[in-house]
Amino acid sequence: MKNYNENDIRVAAYFNWLNSGCQNGNDLQNWNLALQQIAGNGTTSKKSSKSTTSKAAAIKTISKTSASSKKKK
Repeated sequence: MKNYNENDIRVAAYFNWLNSGCQNGNDLQNWNLALQQIAGNGTTSKKSSKSTTSKAAAIKTISKTSASSKKKK
């Protein structure tokens, strides 16, 4: 299993915030959802496949960001 740092969780939470329509006041929910998604326990929504696709894109972005930040060190 890959180790994720706080920045990876922060990026995932940011994408969750974007996917929720940039609603303020849901910081903790977005953070906890990011933790679940990164751990592979993300809940699937019955709303639409669009949000699922966006979440998958967020996880891919996190992986790319994490990989590029490690190369710089």
